[in-house]
Amino acid sequence: MSPSPSAWLHRVKASPAATLRLYAFPFAGGGASAYFPWAAHLDPRIELWAVRFPGRETRLRERPLTSFAEALAQLRNQLTPHFAPPYAVMGHSLGALFAYALTRELQAAGRPGPRALILAGARPPIHPVPEPRLAPLPDGEFVTALRDRYNGIPPAVLANPELLALVLPTLRADIALYESYQHSIGPEVRCPVAAFGGERDPLVSAADLAAWRSLVAGPLTTRTFPGDHFFLQADPAGAARATQEFLLSVS
Repeated sequence: MSPSPSAWLHRVKASPAATLRLYAFPFAGGGASAYFPWAAHLDPRIELWAVRFPGRETRLRERPLTSFAEALAQLRNQLTPHFAPPYAVMGHSLGALFAYALTRELQAAGRPGPRALILAGARPPIHPVPEPRLAPLPDGEFVTALRDRYNGIPPAVLANPELLALVLPTLRADIALYESYQHSIGPEVRCPVAAFGGERDPLVSAADLAAWRSLVAGPLTTRTFPGDHFFLQADPAGAARATQEFLLSVS
């Protein structure tokens, strides 16, 4: 695989000794850089590739996507030709929904699917979302609700109106992506799955992690970590080690 096969993919760190590629989807408002701190902590047998959506980082000038179905179709067309087996897929929050949905589509199409799937900070989509929708809110209310619900906007961004105005369209678009997801009945995921969560995440409980069992035909591993909804960012070294431990155990 070439270093830059697609604007959608960024190779975080080349690893000639790799026997498995891990493709990682970021949380809402995040980009490929969310996984950059992992590079120093992953076993050389795992080569990390991060997914970058339009509207952020090197794709800042592009229009962010707001339809989950449209985004999933683009992911399927742009990414799957570059997925080289054996590989695994993971995602955090919104990214977990994309990792799960893309895995199902690959299975349904009879294409080589991931060796394993990791879902972090995500409830199984068969359950109704209890929280009110955020996407239709005016900017001020949207920022307040997003801060209160996820605690995911850095204080430095909140304190800088110009910086907040820069990231707000991407944040709003990603929330629209999440809120436009519609789950469809279909086959269960066949590969081994790990569901990770934060011990203090107000949105995703240990019971929610266990509830992925109803959507998974293969082995399901659940694990909680210190931290809230953004536990992966709070301890990248611990998250990377737990991820590689799971991947190497099922490879």
